[in-house]
Parts: sequence; C-alpha cells; structure tokens
Amino acid sequence: MKPRFRQHTLLTRRQFLGRSALGLAAASLPVTLATAAARDDGEIRSVCESILDYLLRVQDFKPGEYYGSFWSEKAYHGPLLNYHAGGSHHHRSAGSAGLALWLVGRKRGDADLKRRAEAAFDWLAARQRPSGGYFEIQNNEKPSDWERTGLEECSTIETAFVVRGLGHALLLGLPPKKLYSDCLQRAGLWQLGIEWPPGSGVFPHHERSPYDCLNANLHAAETMMAAFKASEKVFQRPLNIFYEAARRSVLHTLTLQSKNGCFPYRSTGGMTINYTSLVLWCLLNILDLLRDPMQPGAGHDLDATSKRIAAFAPLDMLKKALDDATAFLCGCVDASGSLLWEKNETSTAKYNLWTYVITFNVLRRIGGERNLETASRLWKTILGKRTKSCLLPMRDRGEEITECAFMQADMLLFLLPFSGLV
Repeated sequence: MKPRFRQHTLLTRRQFLGRSALGLAAASLPVTLATAAARDDGEIRSVCESILDYLLRVQDFKPGEYYGSFWSEKAYHGPLLNYHAGGSHHHRSAGSAGLALWLVGRKRGDADLKRRAEAAFDWLAARQRPSGGYFEIQNNEKPSDWERTGLEECSTIETAFVVRGLGHALLLGLPPKKLYSDCLQRAGLWQLGIEWPPGSGVFPHHERSPYDCLNANLHAAETMMAAFKASEKVFQRPLNIFYEAARRSVLHTLTLQSKNGCFPYRSTGGMTINYTSLVLWCLLNILDLLRDPMQPGAGHDLDATSKRIAAFAPLDMLKKALDDATAFLCGCVDASGSLLWEKNETSTAKYNLWTYVITFNVLRRIGGERNLETASRLWKTILGKRTKSCLLPMRDRGEEITECAFMQADMLLFLLPFSGLV
C-alpha cells in the first residue's frame, strides 16, 4: 500500500513561533498537510477581516459610561440562554476584541486600530469592581446572579478574558499605564481570594459557586499567569504568588481528566467537546506565556523553554494530557467535519459554532497528522456555515444569528494565529 503522505516535511517560521513548546518535538509537517493548511489560512484571513469589520462597526464611541466598549445586538449567557432577550456590553467582548485590534493594528502599523484597542482597555479598567473582579453581564445589562443571593457576584471567566487581553497587549507594546498595572494586580488578588479551599488549586466559576469547574480553574490559571508575566516584563514587578497559584490550578485540573481524554465541565463528570477544547486552549496559552510566544523575531532557547515548563508542571504529565485530550476531540468529529454532539456534549454549549472554532485552534496548535487532518475537516464545516453577511453564525443549525459580539470576538482570536494578519 502506498503511503498516504509524502515523507518530506516543511515547517515555516510562523508555524514554529505559533506552536506550543511541547509540540516542537513532533513539528514535522507532511507537505500535503502543509499545502492544505496554507489554503485554509487564506480563507481564514477573509473570515477574520469580516469579523474585524463587524467589531469596528459596533464599538461604542458615544460619550458616556460605555465609551470604548462593544455593543452586542444579541446577548447570550447562562442561565438566560436566549439570544433575543436584549443586547449587552460584555466585558469579555472588550477583552477579546481589544487584543485582536491591538494585534492587527501592531502588525499593520495602524494607529486607529491601536487607539481603538486602548479605548477598550481603558473602559475595562474603569469597569473593574472594587473587589478586583468583573461582572459577567447577561441580557439587558443585568449582572449575573447564579446563586440567587442578590449579592455582587463576579465571574472567573469574565475576569480571565479581560486580563488575557490586557496582559498580552501590554507584552506587545500597549502603553504601560498605572491603571493597567493596578487592574492586573487587583484582578489577580480577587482570583486568589476565591480559591477554595485555600491552596487547593480550585477556582470557582464565580463567587459563592460550590463546584470544582475545570474550565474556570484554567481560566483562573491563565488570569494569574498573564498578570504575572505582564507585571514582571512590563512593570518590573514579578508577583510570584500569581505564578504559584496558576501552577496549583493546572496541576489540580490535570488530575480531573477523564480516562477517555475528556476534560469534563465539573469534577463530578460529564462529556464535553466544548470544555475539553477550552481547557486545552487555556493550557496552551499558559505554556505560551512561559516561553514569550508573542514576540515576533525573538529567539527561542528550547532547552531553557523546556526547563521553564518542566518547573511549572511535569512534561510527561502535560504531554499525556494533550495527547489524550486531542485523541478524544478527534473522535468527536465525523468524516464530513461536523461535531458529534449527541454522545459527546452534555453541557449547554451543544450546537455552538464557537466550539468548532476553538477545537480547530487547539488541534492546529498542538499539531500531528491526525490533529491537523481533523482541524482541516473542521475548517471546511466552519467555512460552509458562513452567512451572507460574511460573519460566522452562533450555532451550526436553526435560526441564523450572528451579532453576538463576545462570540465573534472570541472566534476572531481563535482564528487570528492562522490568518497572516498578526
């Protein structure tokens, strides 16, 4: 039988810089897959430009409390899973969109895009709660109240998307204002303050939540690693308590991976494509922060990188977690590139196109033949769902809904590394 792929391999500099350090040992890319990836990347650029245009249209520059934010015609988040219940100004929209605008503006030398990004981060700094956290705005501008206490209830996930955007933008040249330094420190301290029990590595989804939620743990870890790295590199203030908390969270969460490779939504179990991909995405982002990935032109000392990562978490533990999780994800994609929802998703994320895009991102970044083949099939399905507006829809079936700003901004971040725009 003839081999399916030619044995010659290619690895471009951009692919090298974009890969997790753990994936470099298996970085050889068959020519057939490299060609397919290059074709996909041209299509990805077009989708990214459409989302950028949409975000520029909905950024709010009217004088007042929402100046610099992003208005969403459709609001979405639990427990009000209703796209038609009214719009919102999500904090995570601004975190993701602000970072995307900064990355593209930096690459293009576009002062207006960078100005818009800075306005988004200024708005976010002003919106931070006295505790240091952020509300997860639901529909009609009502703060979340999952536990129905009526008390202020900040969100780990919302805080994470804010700090991720701000931290990475600072590492890439966003003006180092004192309000940004204060914002990072307060967010990290808020996150540390809800670790329960203290020192456990368990960081709830929100204040007073009684659950060990895996994606919340990893969002918290990324919050603290981004705050640590930006504080260290930009403000010359290494806050080691954030580094150690991130490490605790990762080590704890890796022990909760199911035997089939899935990272369940909660420690009590369940099946989920969405949150397996989300845990992987946060983990890859944390590993990238350990190697200064977003510094184009910077050399990478692989020995030093491996030592830094090994000091953070055992390499064999990380490799097994990545291998098992990607094997699970690849098994959740059918031959046409559609997600096999019915037996693999017990969370409310079922049918969201967001899940396709983040799964594509992690499989492309981790690499390997099966992962890249699966990512390519996913991309064909994603592209096939593109609407006449040129935006991606929110779901893979049913009514066409596009104008949910935080989902569009997140999907843009998942696709940008492969677009040639950054």
